[in-house]
Amino acid sequence: MAVRTTIYLDEKLINRLRRLLPPRHLNRFVNEALAEKVAALERAETERLMKEGYLAVEDERSELGRDWEVVDTVPSA
Repeated sequence: MAVRTTIYLDEKLINRLRRLLPPRHLNRFVNEALAEKVAALERAETERLMKEGYLAVEDERSELGRDWEVVDTVPSA
């Protein structure tokens, strides 16, 4: 579903686009460019969240390892 909105573009940029794009293709170009940028932002957010999760799990594993050090260092009979 398309939504009509108003955006303001730099005049020099829009002139460059008009020179390069066929007439009446600006909407499609803007949609595709925004979709690519949003996908990149979403990937970056996912990577950030994954890194945070990995670091949190690693901290938990380190704590668990310290808890087991007592058992691991007791000599067997």
